Amino acid sequence: MKKIIILMLMNLVFANNINFINPFESNISSQNNLLMKNVNKTIKNDVNNTNINITQNKQETNISKITYINTPDKNITDTNVSQKIKLMEINVSKETNATEESNKSIIQTEKFKDTFKSLKPNIKLAIVIDKKFFKKYLPSIINSVNAYFLYKNVNYTIQVFDENNLTNALNYPYIMFYAINPNMVYALNNFKNNFYLPIINKDDVKTNSLNIYFGGIDYKNQIKKLSSFLQIPSRVVIINSNTYISDKLFHLEKKEFNATVMHYTNINYPDLNNSYIFFNTAASKTAQILSNINYKNIQPNLEFSAQINYDPLLIEITQPQDVEKLIIANSILNVPDILEDYNQLLNSDIEFNWLNYSSTLLANKIYNQSTNTNEFYLNDFRLYIFNNQINYKTKLYQIVNNSFRAIY
Repeated sequence: MKKIIILMLMNLVFANNINFINPFESNISSQNNLLMKNVNKTIKNDVNNTNINITQNKQETNISKITYINTPDKNITDTNVSQKIKLMEINVSKETNATEESNKSIIQTEKFKDTFKSLKPNIKLAIVIDKKFFKKYLPSIINSVNAYFLYKNVNYTIQVFDENNLTNALNYPYIMFYAINPNMVYALNNFKNNFYLPIINKDDVKTNSLNIYFGGIDYKNQIKKLSSFLQIPSRVVIINSNTYISDKLFHLEKKEFNATVMHYTNINYPDLNNSYIFFNTAASKTAQILSNINYKNIQPNLEFSAQINYDPLLIEITQPQDVEKLIIANSILNVPDILEDYNQLLNSDIEFNWLNYSSTLLANKIYNQSTNTNEFYLNDFRLYIFNNQINYKTKLYQIVNNSFRAIY
């Protein structure tokens, strides 16, 4: 009986364990469930609110952009925004096309200035020369000009015309004219071409023509610089020859000082003692006279010569004692080494030949005009051209150790 009662009680207890719910725990569970529901609801609302805010921000951003580009409108709606965006894109497209068309029209109508000149020009040069007088000099002259244009790496054409055929040469914009008669210069004033005269110095003529450029050596300056060694009173003897340069030198020397004149074929050597001698003779004749002076034991004070004796031949055919008192003026300066090499390759001399040198200086002037560069500065030789005449510099030399050495 007791066993039966105990079994009944145990069943009752197990039955209660399965179905029994603690009131306190039930309240907590209910609160937790309610809390979770509220949290989920809040999260959903926050998410929805966030989405709404993001959408609104996007709309505001779009409205802001439209308002920045177009006229502000406080009553813009989504539909208006969409329409205004489309209108804005159309307007931008039209403006872009209009700008491109405008640029095209500018490119099509743009023109270079008339003063523009290429740095690598096509130079057309006519050389007008008295072929009878300059026949032996012509190849060297042409090669010196060739050497300069090759040195500058330009395209060029050179055509030689006789002095009597000037009319055909007028088809060329640049004309290098080898005239020895200053009166020929005045005839050039009637033409519009640019003329370049390597032989004549502007002091020899009276003209202010802007289209004529002179490259003749400044013998006047050379004689003046040599004359600075004269003591006053002094006895001056000029030894002359019948050449164009000799006569020109003699004409300038007569203006500087009183002198006794002797022809190189008729020299009274005893009269050369204690004198200042000016040689207006070529190197070969000068060397012969110097040798005779030394041989006859003549004692001049000093001996002078202008550009005419700046010649290596004078060194080759004289002895050191013959040239101890000789001072030579020279204006061939600042020749670029590469240009000198070009001349040697073409069998032309620019270092000692003044005619080739003056021709090259004027070729430098032509190049500057063709490239529209500095009008007054001959940059390759560091010389200037003033009043249409090359402004030569003069240095004085003596022959020392078989070479020309500058002394002043």
